[in-house]
Amino acid sequence: MRSVPTVPRHPRLASLHRLWLRHRADGHLPAAEDFDPLDLRPWGEHLVVLDIESEAQFVYAYYGNVFAAAFGGDRVGQSIDDLPAQQRAILKEEYDRARRQGVPLTRVYTADFGDGVATWERLVLPLASNGKTVDKLMVAAFELPGDADDA
Repeated sequence: MRSVPTVPRHPRLASLHRLWLRHRADGHLPAAEDFDPLDLRPWGEHLVVLDIESEAQFVYAYYGNVFAAAFGGDRVGQSIDDLPAQQRAILKEEYDRARRQGVPLTRVYTADFGDGVATWERLVLPLASNGKTVDKLMVAAFELPGDADDA
């Protein structure tokens, strides 16, 4: 499982990526404040926002209902350090890469989520209050159709 800078396959992730691109100005990263919460409603239940409290500390600021239902409740205010070791390692590498490189990342993965095996695509979007230093991440994930390949 590798996160790569690429355009998402899932149409709803592709539309969120386009929205993020529209908020980029003169090569600067958009800030969280650039996004009207009403404009994010189509992705809200499938959305997570993380504050970056230090170079290595990612804390959930928003945790959509789809994630809360899949992973046992709302994690707002919790660090990814509280996650199981394997999940934490994957997310930490992904989030740290998005923070360092300041580029959108996608990842397709297949896993058993308790109610059966499913393939999902994730999109990680870096946000920067000052346009340069990533201080938040916006993450969305959607299930891909049953014939999707794991990449």
